[in-house]
Amino acid sequence: MKDAEILARFDGRGRAEFLLGGFEAMDSNKITAMAFEFGYDLQATEVPSKSALRLIYVRNDSPTARRRAQETHQRLYTGGPLLPTWMAPGAQPGTTRPVTSLEMASARQGLAAYETNGVKGFAAFIGLLGLGCFALAWAGRDTLGVALFMVVMGILLAVVAALTPGWRKRWYEKNRRLVELYDQQRAGQVGPPPPPPPGPVDRRGDERGGQ
Repeated sequence: MKDAEILARFDGRGRAEFLLGGFEAMDSNKITAMAFEFGYDLQATEVPSKSALRLIYVRNDSPTARRRAQETHQRLYTGGPLLPTWMAPGAQPGTTRPVTSLEMASARQGLAAYETNGVKGFAAFIGLLGLGCFALAWAGRDTLGVALFMVVMGILLAVVAALTPGWRKRWYEKNRRLVELYDQQRAGQVGPPPPPPPGPVDRRGDERGGQ
């Protein structure tokens, strides 16, 4: 989708919805990044069909979001970038990798999908694949090699199904903290890094000076 077409949806209305099909789904990160700049939050990510993705955004009326939208309009009016790159104020160059708007947009979509759909369905699907492998192993038990391979695959899939909820939960918490930090950076709530600790004291020099 063209930038102008995306921006036309974030004109102050309370809700904006995008139905993306085919290669348009590749624009989802860009749309979410633009939505954030204009004070919209990603409310839900839906998959109505195998070839379609629906993104639903709602206007955030908090003072922080409204100020961010106003600053975005002013930045564009003066010829500035639509999607800037941010890092914590006061961070020393080279010590902190800048965070791009598209990276945060990808994280926001993942968080919204997790909160909407959870992970139980995906884990159950993997578990069913594991059961299917065991069934094929039983059906092909006369062929030792094939049966053994299917049993091994079934065990591996069962382990993945059991561990997936924990993995996804840790992924969710990590990305949620990353998004919160980014929002704090954008709001100017992250102060400069603490001063470095004092260096070691040269006691030998002190002793020589005292003599």
